[in-house]
Amino acid sequence: MIAGILLSFVATTFSNAAGLDDGYPPGEAAPGRTCLSDALGQKTVSSYSGKALTCILVNSVATWWVDGDPLPAIPAPTSSASAPTGVKPPGAVATSTAYLWEKSASSAKAKGSKFITIAGDRHAQVLIPGTLKPKVAAPLVIALHGFTASPSDLISLMDLSTEAYKRSVVLAIPSGTRNNDGFPFWNATGSCCDFNKSGVDDAKYLMDLVKAISAKVAIDQKRIYFVGHSNGGFMSYTLACQNSEKIAAIVSIEGSTFADSTLCNAKSPVSILQVNGTADELIHIAGGNVFDDPKQPYPSVKDEQSYWAGIDGCSALATSSAQKFNYESAIPGSETSKASYKCPKGLAVESWTISAGHHVPKFNANFISAIFDFLLAHKK
Repeated sequence: MIAGILLSFVATTFSNAAGLDDGYPPGEAAPGRTCLSDALGQKTVSSYSGKALTCILVNSVATWWVDGDPLPAIPAPTSSASAPTGVKPPGAVATSTAYLWEKSASSAKAKGSKFITIAGDRHAQVLIPGTLKPKVAAPLVIALHGFTASPSDLISLMDLSTEAYKRSVVLAIPSGTRNNDGFPFWNATGSCCDFNKSGVDDAKYLMDLVKAISAKVAIDQKRIYFVGHSNGGFMSYTLACQNSEKIAAIVSIEGSTFADSTLCNAKSPVSILQVNGTADELIHIAGGNVFDDPKQPYPSVKDEQSYWAGIDGCSALATSSAQKFNYESAIPGSETSKASYKCPKGLAVESWTISAGHHVPKFNANFISAIFDFLLAHKK
């Protein structure tokens, strides 16, 4: 059984959750009852029923859940979608009207945007904004959810569609494989998050996805970008390590990379932005172990940034900016500071630190705009 949880599930309603037991005494940890946000990933055994419970996020609410019970339903993009049984290259475009960001992108949809689904063992939904210019290749951003999360959860965390429409950027949101417990994941590093050792080759899957999208719409191959939260951040780094000649920039939010930098085979510069909260309960700026398992280490932000500064030919030390930025709506004032290396023209290695920020921040529009600024400033 997985030792903890990194992100949220999509639930239909709490009353439909398997194992909900209204007979628990007041004050007891019980299925469907809330738990403290700083208890995420913690386990307990109910003294009332003997059931093993884990504190997870359900619809962004920290909630006790019975270990081994069926998970809340995660909406599939089409009625024919099924749990993946392996990894195959993305296939043809599937017809579907159930798009993850339909409400948030309704204005874009009315102005000529197209929504397609790249089918295969897993589905990836793609927004082709109506702002694209004829005969002009567009940048591509692929956004990756965290461990246990769905594409819908990612959109709830940071809806990139409005900014993609404004910037004439093609946006894709794929799904990870589900593990033996039903949790979606990306196989990024030995520490995160293929805990069942399936060996699924997500780097190949995602680069095949770039090819599949490029076959449907003109994509600027010098402006391929990945943005990931948590496990998706780990995956973004792995893609940069394995495909450095094809990826222009990545943004890792509350994620990390290989503790052993020799496992990263980057041969070409990639611009890197790492975003962390100082109060992240799970991934720490100073480095550590995923779920406190010493067999699952990850490096400090300083070490990972130093590695990429070397790859990109940047200065040996990062410089902090005196200016602070308001990127997190739940924290008063301007809470985010920035540090960057002095890099060759067209490259950047930056870290943004959210003071008192948690693993699942409440990002505002300023943040979304700023990460698009970062990505689009860099190309191969």
